Amino acid sequence: MTTPLRLCAVFPHVVLGGGETAMLEVLAGLAAGMDVAVCALDNQPLAGEVTIRAELAARFGRSGDIAFVRRRWELRPRFARADAVLWYGVVNAVPAVLAALPRRPASIRVVHTDRAVDGPGFQRRWGRVIDATVAVSPAVARRIPGAVFVPNPVAPERLQGGRCELFAPGRPTLGWLGRLVPQKNVAWLLDSLPALGCNLALQALDTPLQTAAGLARRAAALGVGDRVCFLPPGRDVGTLLRSVDALVVASRHEGFPMVVVEAGAAGTPVIATRVGALPELFAAEVLFVDSENGVPSLPGLRAALARLGPGWGERLRERVARLCDRDAVVRGYAAVVRAAVEKRERERGRRGA
Repeated sequence: MTTPLRLCAVFPHVVLGGGETAMLEVLAGLAAGMDVAVCALDNQPLAGEVTIRAELAARFGRSGDIAFVRRRWELRPRFARADAVLWYGVVNAVPAVLAALPRRPASIRVVHTDRAVDGPGFQRRWGRVIDATVAVSPAVARRIPGAVFVPNPVAPERLQGGRCELFAPGRPTLGWLGRLVPQKNVAWLLDSLPALGCNLALQALDTPLQTAAGLARRAAALGVGDRVCFLPPGRDVGTLLRSVDALVVASRHEGFPMVVVEAGAAGTPVIATRVGALPELFAAEVLFVDSENGVPSLPGLRAALARLGPGWGERLRERVARLCDRDAVVRGYAAVVRAAVEKRERERGRRGA
């Protein structure tokens, strides 16, 4: 009987985001055929963010092979026991530990964003300890020599929750989902509500009370307080997606936003800026809005709202089902991991180590 590959997966932090959602799903699939150990770097102060601690424990805690790491050296024994390490993020600790091991395992890096700092630059710095690279954006994969494009998978368990009436009838409702960081242009969305004539429902993954209160005060000052509502932070996004007319992505930059995959799985139309992998992968399924200096076009967003209809959600659902099938994504990752392990073994054989 063949011994399963020992895979150590590293989360660069414990805050829940799109990358974490995708990797949790990938690792759950890989665990069916590999011995998966998980560790997460848990050394940053948090301020109200939703974390992955509970889900990591639920998915991988039964085996007992899960660790929350505070110091770099704690990674060393876990890596030394592995055949392969799967990691992502701009975190020097992981490649630095790999580089210091006398007999390092295969190293597979995942790139989730299109930002230059998380693409070729970081890749060149640590290329000597990267045996394979997975990029969730085909454009980023083309920029990194040898990288393989594998999309983010659908995570069906995230879609729990039914439709509810968030506002009085009469206006269309846009939904927004994500982390409250400047690149997402949430403040711009609030400021644009008077001109858009719509409602806005927000579900943030990291909503400290003071931030939500500040946004609520901003909406009230604009005279649209009754057109904005905040759903509580949480992993389940089905209620938001089923209760809005469209999901809006107004970001300055993204990689492959999981919120679009989730909206597609729920059949919810998406209005988005031309960021990351979206224009290439969903050219005919997303209502796109041009941007100028990182800010969406207000006339463009109004025009997209006017074009909304159920057909957009159905087209996106079909595309996501084909492109982001969870089993196909897991098979893609498994092939990359096995190829990296074989490559590393051949290199050891040539060196006699």
